[in-house]
Amino acid sequence: MKKERFVSNHLIKGLLVATCLALLSMPISALGDKPSGGGSTCASVDVPKLSPNTTTAGNWVGVFSRVINCASGRQRYTVVFSATSACGEETTFSSGRVVFNGGEAKLVSATYPVAPDTCPGPCVVTVSVYAGSRVLASESVTLTIQ
Repeated sequence: MKKERFVSNHLIKGLLVATCLALLSMPISALGDKPSGGGSTCASVDVPKLSPNTTTAGNWVGVFSRVINCASGRQRYTVVFSATSACGEETTFSSGRVVFNGGEAKLVSATYPVAPDTCPGPCVVTVSVYAGSRVLASESVTLTIQ
């Protein structure tokens, strides 16, 4: 009885390891930049909200927006948060893949760590939505760095 259980446990563990290795060995291209809903892609993004709207270099700022999948099918989009300082330095501070059902809207947020050496003046904070390498939607708001 113990030997059968021992063999059974090792067989199950072996199958789990083989399954995990098969999934991990899948090429990135198979994970796809293609729409997962089989149809066309369509997204919109609201103008981001900041908290606070004015800050000093070295502080943190919350960035919030709403992304809407206006396609009828399930889609996987990449949401990118970036900032361009008054000196023209662009920083991507957050990026992630988000899955949407058809017509679904989601609140997205990120924290922008304003670098201590950031130039004072207007800083443009942008939220962009990508399907693969194609920009579907993008909106910006101005953050004041004192």
